[in-house]
Amino acid sequence: MNVLITGASRGIGLATAKKLAAKGHNVGLFDIDLPELGLAIKHKSFKKAHKSKSILHGNLDVTNPDDWDSAIEQMTSAFGGVDVLINNAGILITGELPESDLDKQLMLVDINCKGILIGCHKVAQQLKGDKFSKIINLSSASAIYGQPELAPYSASKFFVRGLTEGLNIELAPRGIKVIDVMPLWVKSDMTKNVDVTSIRRLGKNLTPDDVAKTLYKLTTSPNRKLTKTHYAVGLPAKVFEKLAQVTPDKITRWLNQKIGA
Repeated sequence: MNVLITGASRGIGLATAKKLAAKGHNVGLFDIDLPELGLAIKHKSFKKAHKSKSILHGNLDVTNPDDWDSAIEQMTSAFGGVDVLINNAGILITGELPESDLDKQLMLVDINCKGILIGCHKVAQQLKGDKFSKIINLSSASAIYGQPELAPYSASKFFVRGLTEGLNIELAPRGIKVIDVMPLWVKSDMTKNVDVTSIRRLGKNLTPDDVAKTLYKLTTSPNRKLTKTHYAVGLPAKVFEKLAQVTPDKITRWLNQKIGA
């Protein structure tokens, strides 16, 4: 299986690449931080993959369509194409919106929304439509209900959720499955210095490996076995997702206010 992973120099992307490479899959690791990525692929987890030439890496600014074309060309040249896209790249900016840096928030929207959209557009055009052809987007538990202190980030993940739902229906006739994963707080470089109320109250109970396990399972499962569109990761996220489906909006808002504000 040929898997293209964005944001692969660290965190969830890197952890997922290690699991896939260890099982003999062809993996393309792409990131805007090429020096960090160059160091990451030297990890012992990729030793066999280097020997079998089942791994490649390259620069990818997910907001640049030309970079996507280049990444897909590299995958096609080395492995014959892409079977699965793991749309992982994203950033987090926290703080109350009026006091936050607007340029950084706009960059967040570019990467978290536009980057995901371009990836879906580019890769869907060349997926073969076989039993494994799929796009897995990284959403978040913050897409269950809008979160204070990270409202634009939460909104960007609602975008991912909505795009995933629409494409899950739209691309089904082509034999392409589009799904997303929705973890709660993950202990990673992205959240290392983040201090918001919801973290203080809920903690960071997931590791990149926890999310990678879910991504590996979804990546390697035949599409017919994937009966859901959204896959929550971790017990709290699963509970919040279920509650949001059955509780009135006022109660859901009150619960999120208690957790995040």
